[in-house]
Amino acid sequence: MTARERWAEQLADWAIPQHILEQAPRSPYSHDTATFAVDDTLDRTVLAAEVARSVLPAAGGSVLDIGCGGGRAAMSLVPPAERVIGVDQDAAMLAAFTAAAADVGVRSMTIQGQWPDVVLDAPVADVVVCHHVAYNVAEIEPFIGALTGRARLAVVMVLPTRHPQSAWNNAWRRFWDVERPDGPTSDDFAAVLSEMGLDAERWEMPRPPLARSAADPASRVPSTLRRLCLPDDRADDVAGFLELHEPDWATVHSVFRWPGDAG
Repeated sequence: MTARERWAEQLADWAIPQHILEQAPRSPYSHDTATFAVDDTLDRTVLAAEVARSVLPAAGGSVLDIGCGGGRAAMSLVPPAERVIGVDQDAAMLAAFTAAAADVGVRSMTIQGQWPDVVLDAPVADVVVCHHVAYNVAEIEPFIGALTGRARLAVVMVLPTRHPQSAWNNAWRRFWDVERPDGPTSDDFAAVLSEMGLDAERWEMPRPPLARSAADPASRVPSTLRRLCLPDDRADDVAGFLELHEPDWATVHSVFRWPGDAG
């Protein structure tokens, strides 16, 4: 089995059982825009930002942010970046991205759609960044290829060392008696890059700060209900569980950088 096949196979194991999905009151795959907002928690000194900033031009540089959310990855590179382009499927996320760019005084452009389907709509940029998206992508080779083809200087990808949804494995066991998988990991991602012949550098960094909304204790129960496909009348049960069992988040994130080939 190739590294790409192993990656896709492991991600397929994360499919939520159909009988659980059918009774879910809301999509477990939805996200609150505020969770990814650019606010005063944004740390422009984290290693991922330094790795990307080190290859950007001293002035006039551009950043293409894939799966941009509210723009935390791109805005951490301003300055020196003076133009930011955001790609996301969610119109509300793109609106937040545009507002964040205006707040920091840089030119911006947004593209709504799924990567790499919209690759031809995206301009070439000095640096392409993609944070916390890889574990959503089963067909990883064309995804990576499109990133590389739109980067003039480098691609910088960030992902937790293990699948973020594994943080909820104990909760799935408790509320649904369902065993969830563990893989893939950032080591599996590294194997895909190697198999594709990409000369990627790799660093590890602590989990970066969350946006205030994501870290707000008041959001924990609603978020957990959504992720676990549970109705609102289970809120007290979930609150009690969370008091005893904090989600087991990956505390280390992997940062990968490899050369772009856009010329």
